[in-house]
Amino acid sequence: MHTKLLLPVIVGPTGVGKTEIAIEVAIRLNAEIISCDSRQVYKYMDIGTAKPTKAQQIRVPHHMIDVVTPDVDYNAWDYAKEARSVINEVVKREKVPLVVGGSGLYLRALIDGFFQVPKPPQIIRERLRRESPSELYRRLIEVDKVTADKLHPNDTQRIMRAIEVYETTKIPMSELKATRVPFNCDPIYVGLTMPMTLLYNRIENRVDLMIENGFINEVKSLLDKGYSPELNSLQTIGYKEVVAYLQDKITLDEAVRLIKQNTCRYAKRQLTWFRALLDIKWIELSDKVMSNIKTQIANIFIHAHSFNKSLDILL
Repeated sequence: MHTKLLLPVIVGPTGVGKTEIAIEVAIRLNAEIISCDSRQVYKYMDIGTAKPTKAQQIRVPHHMIDVVTPDVDYNAWDYAKEARSVINEVVKREKVPLVVGGSGLYLRALIDGFFQVPKPPQIIRERLRRESPSELYRRLIEVDKVTADKLHPNDTQRIMRAIEVYETTKIPMSELKATRVPFNCDPIYVGLTMPMTLLYNRIENRVDLMIENGFINEVKSLLDKGYSPELNSLQTIGYKEVVAYLQDKITLDEAVRLIKQNTCRYAKRQLTWFRALLDIKWIELSDKVMSNIKTQIANIFIHAHSFNKSLDILL
């Protein structure tokens, strides 16, 4: 008898086709999907985050989507705490929780544990936003070199977060991480990948489709609702470029070009992160995905471990 919940997880870069495949796998597993996406948690941000459609959510129940409004400062700790609770509820209903997404930081918080930090005073964030990326990075080296060594100097959002943690608690984030409590589960990882040229083409086509489907109006609607363009939710790929276009800082063509470029770079970073996971089974997709690929992935989860036994374990 397993002493931990056996948790199936499908990961992969943006644009690879996780949603469509995961839905078919979930049907085969009698599963409900736990989204692991740092932007799909936000309401009203649908097109730019490539949320599952209403029809897809009817086919398979989805969780951790449309959790908060864009002005809420939602982070990995919030996600991990709520997602663990949702997983427990899914297990109690004798269904399989299937985690699906591409947000590595959120996945790490869910599986490896999280730590709670009081919300930093707004004055700290406003002050940090006035500093350049190089100034922020130098500051992080001074207060938490361990964390600084793990971050790219241009990863401004995470650098700011680490400095906020230190200034709020007077404890480096690297030390707080040592207090994390891992989730009582054994994750079974399946990674989806494809040749980079094909992935980049899919990303570029998807961006064009987002524009055709009204992405510009979606961002405009958010601004019209009174959401500040400086919010973290609107400073993510796609939204920040469209905001710049709506503010007449760049042309629409330039905005689209930047969205494609930045999304491709993000996909490459995602792959690098997920390739560091231990015991992950990679499935390479082609432009003509095999008809049995979803069954193949479902069988990986089914045959690797017995879900019937794992469902008896409540976390």
